[in-house]
Amino acid sequence: MVDVSTITRELFSQNDTGHELRLFFRSVGDLLGTEQLAMRLNTLDELDAMIGDVDADVLKICSDPELIARAKTLVTQFEAANEMLYKAVRAEIALRGNSRAMDRWFMELANDGDAEGPRPGLSFDLLDEIVSGVFQLRWPVEASFLPSAEMTAYQPTPARHILELIAACKFSSDDVLVDLGSGLGHVPLLVSILTGIRTLGVEVQADYAASAQEAAEGLGLSRVRFTAEDARTTDFSSGTVFYMFSPFTGSILTDVLCGLRKQSRERHIRVCSLGPCTRILHGQRWLRATGLPDTERICVFETL
Repeated sequence: MVDVSTITRELFSQNDTGHELRLFFRSVGDLLGTEQLAMRLNTLDELDAMIGDVDADVLKICSDPELIARAKTLVTQFEAANEMLYKAVRAEIALRGNSRAMDRWFMELANDGDAEGPRPGLSFDLLDEIVSGVFQLRWPVEASFLPSAEMTAYQPTPARHILELIAACKFSSDDVLVDLGSGLGHVPLLVSILTGIRTLGVEVQADYAASAQEAAEGLGLSRVRFTAEDARTTDFSSGTVFYMFSPFTGSILTDVLCGLRKQSRERHIRVCSLGPCTRILHGQRWLRATGLPDTERICVFETL
């Protein structure tokens, strides 16, 4: 297989690109297959970085303007091939509640990562591009203002960390995951698809919760539900595992933890976190971390 990313970088930096172009376009046929999604996504990223901002002035000095035209055509072909796959996966999820194709993609990409666990940090990667393509989430045109300065702006949990959450929790069929500050619903949607358990997303911004619920219904996920309400007033009685991607700080976090502690007196629960709130959870005497707390990775806490 030709190293597409290396060729793509070189062919725009050399005056005589004939040889590189022949090699590059000779490899394109291989990338249009159903098994080449990851390579197509990588190549699309490379092409976007190089020709995404190409304008008329650049075309005037380009030694081979047909090169860019062919590259743009290739982008269109790749995006169409990807959308066809995503459409098939959405249909599979609507029919079965899960997707063998998505499982395979995630397994392949996860195996390419660090054997010691997912890469730390909050950056995104190919897994997130796949999730975005499959879920087709509708971002609110104008996000509503957060009702409190202690609430943080929404950022999706990177998909690799959602996979780590699933691996760390080893969900049983009786578990119910509650995502506090669920935004557009990446965590409840993906956890339910990959594990089959019931999930609930709690999101104070009604437009985000509505979009997430729309996605769940579009995918036929009856075991996923979203509610637009303040986590401080949410009924936690159905949950067994609670997840927070540092959605709030200060008194709000204190109040939510107080509510969770009350639940822990009635039954065993787990609280999972990512981001700065992990430090606060680590300081709670009623919780015990199952591993070394790290704000850039998923941390799971159990009730004592």
